[in-house]
Amino acid sequence: MTVLPMTIAPKFILAGLALALAMTVSSPAARATEDARFEIVKATDTRVWRLDKQSGEIAVCTLEGENLFCTTTSAAVDAPQMTYEEWDAKKKLEQAEADAERKAERERNLAFFDKMLDLFRSFMHAEAE
Repeated sequence: MTVLPMTIAPKFILAGLALALAMTVSSPAARATEDARFEIVKATDTRVWRLDKQSGEIAVCTLEGENLFCTTTSAAVDAPQMTYEEWDAKKKLEQAEADAERKAERERNLAFFDKMLDLFRSFMHAEAE
């Protein structure tokens, strides 16, 4: 049995690793994966997520028969158009407007019922005479 010196074995290991790395990096499949615009990730049996690596957009795609239907999330990627304080003020204003509308509607309904009561009273007075 021949024993190789320890200095030769690490050289062979390093050469093998370098060769494997070179083959992996230079393979067309590896380059195609790195250069691809979209990345597809399976979520369920009928649904995948599609990531657009250029824009950052994520689409949820559903397989229906032979067709793939995708819904994008571009609005979710955009920065918010207003701060939380602005959003909170807007919600409070909308709530105040809704409350005012409900109050006005209630006042209109009460005025209508008052007119109906007056009409009913006039019928009762006319009947009594």
